[in-house]
Amino acid sequence: MSKVTFIHAADLHLDSPFSGLKDLPASIISEIRDSPFKSFQKIVDQAISHHVDFILISGDLYDGENRNLRTQVRFRSEMERLLQHEIPAFIIHGNHDHLSGSWITVDLPENVHVFSAEMEMKMYEKKDGTTVHLYGFSYPRRHVTERMIGAYRKSGAADYHIGLLHGNLEGNSEHSDYAPFSLKELVAKDFDYWALGHIHKRQVASEHPLVIYPGNIQGRNRKESGVKGCVLVEMDGVAKHHTFIETSGVIWGSETLQVTEDAGFDALYQQIKEVIRQKRFSGRSYLLDIKLDVGACLDFRHDMLDDLTRILQEEEQGPPFVWLYKITLNPHSLRKESKRLTPFINEIFNLAADFAEMETVLAPLYKQAGARRFLEDLEKEEKQELLKEAERWLLQVFES
Repeated sequence: MSKVTFIHAADLHLDSPFSGLKDLPASIISEIRDSPFKSFQKIVDQAISHHVDFILISGDLYDGENRNLRTQVRFRSEMERLLQHEIPAFIIHGNHDHLSGSWITVDLPENVHVFSAEMEMKMYEKKDGTTVHLYGFSYPRRHVTERMIGAYRKSGAADYHIGLLHGNLEGNSEHSDYAPFSLKELVAKDFDYWALGHIHKRQVASEHPLVIYPGNIQGRNRKESGVKGCVLVEMDGVAKHHTFIETSGVIWGSETLQVTEDAGFDALYQQIKEVIRQKRFSGRSYLLDIKLDVGACLDFRHDMLDDLTRILQEEEQGPPFVWLYKITLNPHSLRKESKRLTPFINEIFNLAADFAEMETVLAPLYKQAGARRFLEDLEKEEKQELLKEAERWLLQVFES
């Protein structure tokens, strides 16, 4: 038995639309739309440069069930690059790119091994005879809520056993509860590695056995902020080592600035310009959200902030670009300092803080057949952000 080295990636979402952006220059739009695929090309580059034995992709290669033909062909080209270096790829499909979709079939090269809708085992063997048994299944439909973990069982003798699973680790409420499982259930299977997908935030759930969510490879909206990528894993007997590899070419970032009481427009303008300069100096492209803790300075009106946003956008040169897509006031600091808020308005804010009827209020929208096709359940963070936006709007109205 010798060392085995592989790259584990998940949640590529290669044809994903970006949300929450408007009025971007054509050059930036093009770079953003192509960023998931460029991130995947970096993964293939890393696989080749590290001479890995194979790569694993744990679901959601594509963002939709009706996958784009051009994207499929580009994906095949990357698989052919791996084939030239004798690197196989083992792939499962998840809830976004499940097998029930309708698409034109593009044949993949012989080094690509896609798991079917039924739990199955595939074997990899190195030239020195070291063997790896890989277990997994692809989603037959979008909603798989059964505990599929029960179908994973060691099969035959092998030096290493690896499970590929696209699903939700119990205790994580930020994503839909597809193919749920517990860490205890993973441990009981006695596998050497669990290659997880579905959660877009990188997470090492366990070291013994090694259980990893690599996160998605490119952030697609402001919720998916920070650096994204894949993991390089080395297993040498019982010894295991993992290294994060950055792949995201465009990073969603957020900065909170403290604004002094005597600050005016020019001071704020220069303060934000300095943040942009520092981001650009890193050599990465950013989609940037600025939040202002304004203290007692109430001269920063929303319309002024909109104008400032547009001014800074017009000054953007790139590459790399730093696109400031939003400047907002921190409602909590503004509420604390504002003396013009009546008891009535403060009571509205207090009710908003404990608001628990979001599902009831939004239910009519989700019942509309036309809208339901394009909507997913709001996550906790999204609900909180909606309340914050409503609070900002109220502050703007009552401070006018």
